[in-house]
Amino acid sequence: MSLNLSKNLLVITIVMANSSVNAATQQQISDEINGISPSSTVLPIRDVNAHIAAINAIGSEGVLLIPESTNDRVMAFDPTTGDLIDADFIPADPTNLSTPIHAILANDNASILVSDQLDDIVQQYDFDGNFLGNFAPAGGVDNTVLDNARGISLDETGNLLVSIGGGVNDDAIARFDAAGIYTGNFVANGLGGLNSPFDVLFTNNGVLVGGITSDAIHQYDNSGAFIGNLTAIDTFPEQIFETSSGNILVANFSGSQEGVVEYDAAGTLIDIYDPPALGGYRGVYELPNGNILTTNGGGVHEIDRLGNLVETKISGVSARFIEFVRPQVLPPAIIPSLSTYSLLLLIIGLIGSLLFVKPNFHRLMKD
Repeated sequence: MSLNLSKNLLVITIVMANSSVNAATQQQISDEINGISPSSTVLPIRDVNAHIAAINAIGSEGVLLIPESTNDRVMAFDPTTGDLIDADFIPADPTNLSTPIHAILANDNASILVSDQLDDIVQQYDFDGNFLGNFAPAGGVDNTVLDNARGISLDETGNLLVSIGGGVNDDAIARFDAAGIYTGNFVANGLGGLNSPFDVLFTNNGVLVGGITSDAIHQYDNSGAFIGNLTAIDTFPEQIFETSSGNILVANFSGSQEGVVEYDAAGTLIDIYDPPALGGYRGVYELPNGNILTTNGGGVHEIDRLGNLVETKISGVSARFIEFVRPQVLPPAIIPSLSTYSLLLLIIGLIGSLLFVKPNFHRLMKD
């Protein structure tokens, strides 16, 4: 990734001028901007039964997909409880992933797209976690189009939108067609004051994009035209989520409003949820029980709207954005492998059934 040095130096200078920010936080902010993340030297071993459970879940109630950049993989969680189902839905792939940020269902309804901040690309995987190839930009890395890729989304026609935070096309939301070909910017460079976007979300009231240097949640219409700022925010908005009630949740990485910030649909601040044990918020999702699933550099956590940490779902991983995935074209359910003894019993049962059914069938026909 080619770093936008002037922008990064400006951000670091502003942070250093704030005496309330210590040296560790300064480094964390710089690393977050540039997509630098600690990585594991020992790759985890995939749990086959856990993956079977995840495949069966995605074909029924769906799953929450959360990339994590410690092991360069994508995890799957239960969308109702937030509990971990499969830590290796897309298993560790340091060859093709360096800092995976966001995993979403592709337009084909049969694969997963994963944005990678450091590798400057959106990769494609099947539901078994097999790497299918570079999706966007089509043909591979092209820093004139995509550099420092972050949050992604599909528009109503199936085009892929990518938040761009670096290079010559920075401060924009790039658009790619169903084949991964760049077709121009959905949100033009710097439109509406946008500076260093981290996520793009389609809501009931247009499109929201958080700017981490413009310190605002910017609002655009479905064609990418600027409407106005939904709200100002201090100072590092990452993932944005619209709740069932129409409120907006923002995972805010740092600043005086660090935490999960909640607004109403008009942008009026409702509250900030920041348990003392957490910090550096990245991903956000509202669970059916009203609690919030959020992520940071330490894992995946459930918090409540009183600001309490309810439960840590997984720790020791640098977790990123949260996405609900349930394809319209469902993958086939997988039956767990049977032991030799169980298989023998099954065969004996089938033979017994046939021996019983055949003579009774002839008796019924005779009658």
